[in-house]
Amino acid sequence: MKALKIPFFPSLAVTLILAGFNVYAADPSICNYGANVVLHNNGSLMSCQLQDVYETNGIRCKSDAPINFYDNGNLESCTLETETTVAGYKCQDDQPIYFHNDGKLRSCKITE
Repeated sequence: MKALKIPFFPSLAVTLILAGFNVYAADPSICNYGANVVLHNNGSLMSCQLQDVYETNGIRCKSDAPINFYDNGNLESCTLETETTVAGYKCQDDQPIYFHNDGKLRSCKITE
């Protein structure tokens, strides 16, 4: 009986850890109905056109605009709904914003 418990618990732990990686990944339900929805190989959302304003980590992405995610669920790019300060830069609203895979700002149009 012990031989069955030993392999079960490590595999359960690995399963729970792997399942936890996409806990915060966006769900295709944020996309416009009938929009072209693209998924990564792991099933996470890659891109679509937003149905409503989408907010993540203080970034408000504009509705009816494209949004893109990395396969780890992090935001790759979207069009800003409101002016936003990221890493000390004021990024202009109604303009695209881009992030690196680790969530750090890659680029945006600076507000003057």
